[in-house]
Amino acid sequence: MGNQPAEYGEQESSESAHTMDVSAVTDGEVITIEEVPDELFSAKMIGDGYAIIPSSDTVYAPVSGKLIEVADAKHAYYIETEEGIKVLIHIGIDTLLLNGEGFTTYVKRNMTVEKGQILAEFDKQLIEERGFQPVIPVIILDHPSVSSLQIRPAKAVKANDSVALTVHLV
Repeated sequence: MGNQPAEYGEQESSESAHTMDVSAVTDGEVITIEEVPDELFSAKMIGDGYAIIPSSDTVYAPVSGKLIEVADAKHAYYIETEEGIKVLIHIGIDTLLLNGEGFTTYVKRNMTVEKGQILAEFDKQLIEERGFQPVIPVIILDHPSVSSLQIRPAKAVKANDSVALTVHLV
């Protein structure tokens, strides 16, 4: 399997392993995980993925699966796909310290969520006023069936319409 990106909308060839597309979780700019202003994410200590600088205040599920965790502070969501891949959506950097202020969640732990379903809304202005960065890392936690990730950086993505990351599975 080569590292050449497929053209947008092009199907993977049958000789390659299957893939899982991870949508943009909100409108904004997709950046690499290395660009996240927090070493926990940029050094891939939790896992690899992408991040988005939001231009919207609504966050959607980038994949379908079971919501295995919703942080009490409403800033982080873990979704486990049918294949057992765990995806972390972390709204903002150090926003745990807000203790849920500025966040509204629409889901609960153990719910089944569909790709594109609204997870949360956040007050971007409040986050910035409190000195936090609203960037949203989306992390694929280590899993033996993940062979590689292909990020699709873009200046202007639309939630649910844009593929931000393709996960190559073995």
